[in-house]
Amino acid sequence: MAQRQLLRAVIMTRSALTSMTTRVLSQTVKPVYSSQLRLPLIAPIHTTAVRWSENIFQVQDMADFNKRVIAGTGLIIVDFHASWCGPCKMLGPRLETVIAGMAGKVMLAKVDVDNNSEIAIDYGVQAVPTVLALKDGKVIDKFIGMKEEADVKVIHHQKPASVIDL
Repeated sequence: MAQRQLLRAVIMTRSALTSMTTRVLSQTVKPVYSSQLRLPLIAPIHTTAVRWSENIFQVQDMADFNKRVIAGTGLIIVDFHASWCGPCKMLGPRLETVIAGMAGKVMLAKVDVDNNSEIAIDYGVQAVPTVLALKDGKVIDKFIGMKEEADVKVIHHQKPASVIDL
């Protein structure tokens, strides 16, 4: 007798679940559009330490590089970087801070190696970040990898023995 009642209870529960599942599945699901979402406005995040100026610029293509870097006069620091590179994201603001503190004596050209691979190949860039110091279109110094801000400041004070040929 108890077994029959238990069996009846299981069958009733099972049929109730089946009918409830059928009702839920038969209801139409309405899509939610992005215009219906209420998202808070978030201020953009900037990774640069200073405001860019005419002394700090992003190289757009080979013609821009030739015009602004190769034909440029004075000392120009070229930062070869990539958007996916963690050390590049840390070194970039340090370079920008140092260049901004030099009051226009030195320029910083930022070259994204993914967008300007031909420039990176021409200068033998095999790893990022790679930083070159050019004077009158000639490479006079180079370092690869992450550097502290104090080490970055030294690059423009050194007097190289000779021009580096790549």
